[in-house]
Amino acid sequence: MKTLLTLLLSTLLLIAQGQGKGKTFSISGKIELDKGNLLVLAQQAEKMDTLAKTAIAGQHFSISGEVNQAVVAYLVIEGYEGGFVMMLEPGMEYTATLTQDGDGNIHGGKLQESYNDYRYIVAQANTESRLLNQKADKAAAQKHFKTAKEYQAKADKVQQVAADKLNNIIRKNADNVLAAFLQTAGSEKITELEPLKQVYNTLSEKAKQTAPGLILAKRIADMEKVSISAIAPDFTLTTPEGKEVSMYSLKGKLKIIDFWASWCGPCRMENPNMVKLYNDFKDKGLVIMSVSLDERKAPWVQAIKKDGMPWTHVSSLKGWKCSVVQEYKVTGVPSIIVLDENNRILAKNIRAEKLRAFVTEYLK
Repeated sequence: MKTLLTLLLSTLLLIAQGQGKGKTFSISGKIELDKGNLLVLAQQAEKMDTLAKTAIAGQHFSISGEVNQAVVAYLVIEGYEGGFVMMLEPGMEYTATLTQDGDGNIHGGKLQESYNDYRYIVAQANTESRLLNQKADKAAAQKHFKTAKEYQAKADKVQQVAADKLNNIIRKNADNVLAAFLQTAGSEKITELEPLKQVYNTLSEKAKQTAPGLILAKRIADMEKVSISAIAPDFTLTTPEGKEVSMYSLKGKLKIIDFWASWCGPCRMENPNMVKLYNDFKDKGLVIMSVSLDERKAPWVQAIKKDGMPWTHVSSLKGWKCSVVQEYKVTGVPSIIVLDENNRILAKNIRAEKLRAFVTEYLK
């Protein structure tokens, strides 16, 4: 984690020192919209940076701004969801045709053309392999299994040829933002630390210093703060009675942080097991703090009372926007974290029999 944080901080310093030395870019073209504002947003390590803004007139636009290095940029219509991804380079001129179906035909700049090639290869391979798979399914349904196998082999071949072409594009751009963007695409859906590290390790050292690389590095560093063997960060939230309680203030030989909500069916089904676990081991040093993702106080309090949970309950009543939920990288409930008496994380996401077995062994 120290290495990732050092890389992140040093690169941010270099970026800051380079501000104000940008070169002009320009984008002009057509859009399926009569009026509105078009923004050019650049992906940065800490936030999205607005590079330029212009008004759309008669389904046409022309916009320019400055950028000091190649970046992943988004053409966004103000007030609308989504946007059109492009690779934006200093000093380049671009043309674009933006349609309502989300397709952006953008040309100009070496990286953008490579990105276009990448997308075309993916689209063509998916279309070809889908048709071949359909033929394979049809043949199999007619019990022509040899023919079905041949179609499937052809589909696999199409995907392999495409993968080789895609990997070649990545190799040629290994040290720039395009490869970093392509290699980290979809990593936001990965919730486990080790697979994220594997993705990060595929990046070249220069790619790690681009915005996609820095964003992934920061996410890994944040996840390491709440990984097994790490000291869990303290937090303070409010009880139903309005008292602020810090997690570190709860003392015990074993501590469970239970993220749940009154509206969560699996949580409510698990609560009887938690109650029995608490009653069986509270005298041996088990303490529990339940963090609710509720947004309304009444159902939260009613669920506590109905399910008979006599331990400490806290909430910000901000649901998924709760800073503690975000800091602890909670992506679903119920979610359980087990700590020792020094707040070191011992286990995560174990429930029912596995949780009881862990507590029994630890407090025996």
